[in-house]
Amino acid sequence: MDPFLFELSGEHPSMPLAEALSLLALEPRCQVEESGPGYLVCSMEEASLDRLAERLALTHRIGRHLLTCHPDELWRKAEDLELPPGSFSVRVKRFESAMPEADTRSLTRRMGGLFKDNKVDLSRPDMELRVLLSDRVSIHVVRRVIDRRSLETRKVAERPFSSPISLHPRFARALVNMTGVRPGEALLDPFCGTGGLLLEAASMGIRAIASDISESMVEGCRDNLAHYGHELFDHAVCDVGEIGDRFGHLAAVATDPPYGRSTSTGGEPLEELYARTVDASYGVLRRGGSLGITLPSPLSARSGFQEVYRFSQRVHRSLTRNYHVLEKRA
Repeated sequence: MDPFLFELSGEHPSMPLAEALSLLALEPRCQVEESGPGYLVCSMEEASLDRLAERLALTHRIGRHLLTCHPDELWRKAEDLELPPGSFSVRVKRFESAMPEADTRSLTRRMGGLFKDNKVDLSRPDMELRVLLSDRVSIHVVRRVIDRRSLETRKVAERPFSSPISLHPRFARALVNMTGVRPGEALLDPFCGTGGLLLEAASMGIRAIASDISESMVEGCRDNLAHYGHELFDHAVCDVGEIGDRFGHLAAVATDPPYGRSTSTGGEPLEELYARTVDASYGVLRRGGSLGITLPSPLSARSGFQEVYRFSQRVHRSLTRNYHVLEKRA
C-alpha cells in the first residue's frame, strides 16, 4: 500500500473529511494515517484512486503523499525527497488563512530548486508538486484531480424540471456518499422532488428509486434523470409512510424533505412529517443500511438508529440545514 493525501475543500468544516472517510471505508486494505484542516492522509492500494475520484464531491485532489511536518522541519526533511523522472511544477496552497506569515512565492522558488534531477516546467509539466499550508506543511504529487465542474452542469437551474429549493449537487453527492451505499445497491429518496439526490446516485452506478406524494414530482424526477442519460430503477407515487409496503431491504435512503413557509404538507405539522420519515426509513432499510437526511432543525434521537454523522450548514438568515447520517443497527 502507498500513502496518498486528499486535498479537501473548505466548503464545510467537517463534511469533506466525513465524505472521504465514508468512501475509504468501502475500499480494501485502507488505513487512515492522519488528518488536519483541509487534508487527509491514507495508505491504500493505487487501484482505489479511480473509484474514489469518480465519486468524491468535496475533495479537490488526491496525490502521492511525500511529507507532512511542522514548518521548522520542512527544509531539513524536504532535502531527502525524490521525485519520479520527468518535469514538474510547484504550487503552494494555503488552506483558508493558515500560516499567514509564510511567503508562498519564495517557498515555491525554494521548493523548485530542491530537485536537481528534474526539470521545472510551468506550462506542461509531467507532474504537479503541491505544498499545502495548514496546521502543518504537507507535500504531495498530484495523481487525480476531482472533476467538480461536471457537478455544475447538474444544478437545479440546468435541469428540464426544476423547483426553487434544491441541494447543490456537491452536497447532494456528499450526502449520498456518506450513507456508504455501493454501486449496484439501491437508494431511495421518498421526497424525490426534482431528483437531485437520485441524479447523483445514478451517476455513481447506484440504483435510484424515487417516490413522492406528488405524481408530477415523480414524473419530473424521471425526466431529469433521462435528460442526463440515467434511468430510475423503480418509482412509486405514495406517501412516505407507505414506502415500507412498496419497497424493502434497501441499502440506503437519502432525502431532503420539504420545509419552509411555502411547504405544502396537507396540513401535517413538519415535525410530525419528519418523525414519520425517519420511522418509515427504518422500516425500509436492511440491517446496516443508512439514512441520510437534511432538516431545518436538529433531529432527536430515534430508536434503532445509531448516529454516524451530524452537521449544520447555514444557508441564509432564515435557514440552517442539518445533515444527519444514521445507521440501522437493530
